[in-house]
Amino acid sequence: MIDLYEKIVDNTFDVVLMTLENRRDIDDFSLENIKKELESYYKYDGLDWTGRGDTKQAEIDGTIMAYQVFIDKLEKEKL
Repeated sequence: MIDLYEKIVDNTFDVVLMTLENRRDIDDFSLENIKKELESYYKYDGLDWTGRGDTKQAEIDGTIMAYQVFIDKLEKEKL
């Protein structure tokens, strides 16, 4: 089961990161909006009191990691 979980995390990470990179070229792109979106994913992740299953959790984990990496990259570019 760990192999499937890791594949889903990796695939989701790649897709979300690519999507974020593409969004960067849009005129109304805002780092603050991206940070707010990440905050929403953190909240969604914390709402798992009934159990959502490994597949959905892997998607959420991959999404959060992609947002974190993307934000970190943008903040380093500003230095």
